[in-house]
Amino acid sequence: MAELPPIRRIVTMHNEQGIAVVQSDEHFPTKPMSAFPGAKSLPIWTSNGVPAKDNNDPADGATRRVTGPFGVVAPGATFCNYTELAPGAEAPWHRTPSLDHNVLISGKLILMMEDGSEYLISKPGDVVIQKGTMHAWRNPGPEVARWVCVLVDAEPAVVDGKEKGASTVVGF
Repeated sequence: MAELPPIRRIVTMHNEQGIAVVQSDEHFPTKPMSAFPGAKSLPIWTSNGVPAKDNNDPADGATRRVTGPFGVVAPGATFCNYTELAPGAEAPWHRTPSLDHNVLISGKLILMMEDGSEYLISKPGDVVIQKGTMHAWRNPGPEVARWVCVLVDAEPAVVDGKEKGASTVVGF
């Protein structure tokens, strides 16, 4: 997979005098996801709850372990992650018990829905909001697709009185 530039992450805080300052300014490369070929990711931040208590916590939210479904849903919290998908690669069918905000940064993606419909996501800034639905992603190419995902823990979707919890068709 072609390499995209590392992701720059700037974290702010207050110093002892109460003045807003930059706590860190770093660049991080994405790393391969072992669960499926052609994908890379980079966890950017996991909050320490909702409402987040991070504004008074000096800990680096990227170092918090995510224990929820697929390692991306932080129970009672939020999770911010960059994802990359190589041309021709697919992210498998899955559902997370979260409200997901997916923002395309570069490349193109096809959002595949359970009803068989497909949607081309092709302009940087395009947003897909996933509300606990079964879906998959495919990169039609020719370049690597990069998007940022912010997942907020949520009550599972309920359809006809049945809870639609986390699930996957193939390992995720």
